[in-house]
Amino acid sequence: MKKKQDLLISIDGGATKSIIQIFTADGKFLLENKGGPANIASNTQESWFSIKETLDNSLKQLDITPEDVNLYGGAGLAGAEVPVARENFRKLCTGFEKFIFETDAHTSCLGAHKGKNGAVIAIGTGTVAYAIFNDKHKKLSGWGFPQDDQGGGAWLGLQLISDMLQRIEGRKPETDLSRKLYNHLKRQGEDPMLWAVRAQPQKFGSLVPWLIEQAETGCSDASLFLDKAAEIISDLALALLKDEYADLPLCLLGGLANIFLSRLSPKVREYIIPAQGQSLDGAYYLALQAYKNKEVH
Repeated sequence: MKKKQDLLISIDGGATKSIIQIFTADGKFLLENKGGPANIASNTQESWFSIKETLDNSLKQLDITPEDVNLYGGAGLAGAEVPVARENFRKLCTGFEKFIFETDAHTSCLGAHKGKNGAVIAIGTGTVAYAIFNDKHKKLSGWGFPQDDQGGGAWLGLQLISDMLQRIEGRKPETDLSRKLYNHLKRQGEDPMLWAVRAQPQKFGSLVPWLIEQAETGCSDASLFLDKAAEIISDLALALLKDEYADLPLCLLGGLANIFLSRLSPKVREYIIPAQGQSLDGAYYLALQAYKNKEVH
């Protein structure tokens, strides 16, 4: 009887796409493919379908049938912090000998620190802070816009629009920045006073490149907005790095990480090191854990 081959499956599932990597048990990379969205809190069944379809297609590309292999999976999935979503998704997971999944924040932290203890703050449209110390973990922020995710791109865009509306109407004195933003939106064919009606987080976040451009050309008001966001991120970092999580190395992740790095407080900058990997790498460590421990987590 032919001995089955052991394969490690690394999965990064997000709101817009999923990515799967396949490795041999000794770590040799075989293949990477992309599939549909995999936010298990938004749509649990669609998420599993995206992953399963991409995995099945990947195995076919490798000329491997499911009967030929033992699969050990690790995944970082958006929405995995929601208990009911976790439970429903786990019921759908078939075809794996063992499968470990955590939030994408967890795998991002694992990947950034090569599977070791550490902390991350991801700054993009939103913000989330995460730390791992041995078998403990801690999450701050990331509860969604507009109620949370302060300091992120959507939050910044909202502050800009709110400030502009007040100044254009004379509730506050006009500034060069508020006039520039009003004219910038008008040149785009928008009504600046109605631009934000029913706007999604990504739309608010789309103003951040423009804000950065204004700051880089010497606009002090634009710099103040960025400094305020950086102050929020600094406070978030200090709240994260407490108790047993104190003194952990910290990585900044996300599209706005480099923008804020020099603006963070000196105390926070002392903790920061470059990220050594990404969420897919963290998912690989979970798959490896599943293979080595042979137990469901």
